[in-house]
Amino acid sequence: MSDVERTDLNRLRDIIRSAQQQGDQYPVDPKARITVGSEGEIYTGVVPAGRPLSRVQHGTFAARVRVREVEDLRWAAMHMPRNTQFIDHRDARGWCYSFLSQMGRPYTMFAYFDGTSYQVKLVEPRLEGLVGAHAGHLYANGRLCLSQSGGSGQPTLEEAYSKSVLWATGMDVVLAGHPFPFSTNNEFEYGL
Repeated sequence: MSDVERTDLNRLRDIIRSAQQQGDQYPVDPKARITVGSEGEIYTGVVPAGRPLSRVQHGTFAARVRVREVEDLRWAAMHMPRNTQFIDHRDARGWCYSFLSQMGRPYTMFAYFDGTSYQVKLVEPRLEGLVGAHAGHLYANGRLCLSQSGGSGQPTLEEAYSKSVLWATGMDVVLAGHPFPFSTNNEFEYGL
């Protein structure tokens, strides 16, 4: 009986879809189960005795799609520099991009989602430690301070990218010996 049933694709479909509709991943009723043999055979109903068999989990086939990341990839392809590369490494997952600031200085940055917000790290030029974190809005680890909240990140890739571009021009001004021009918290200490 099982050999005949294993080729009945309609029965397979009915069993698995019924289990999924009922939310029953491991049906108790043997007639409602699917089992797999050690050589790839598929059985429904009563299974042959004396063979190594594996139970099939009857839940839905579903892949967890990172909707945020798919949307970000789409957005990055249309709005970030042409040289932008998505880095998918176990230690780094995000977008590496290079551009020229409004004053013509080349910058390379890496934007990533930290689980809460989007952060940006300065890759090149190496400026961390050159100016104070408050004066340059650049932490000692190379991460840009892009806001007062959200761990200094931004809520979207778009906002993180655009603010990093603005930051680069602000840093150009700092490197020219002037206060960071785009933050009100720098006004009082420099008498602006």
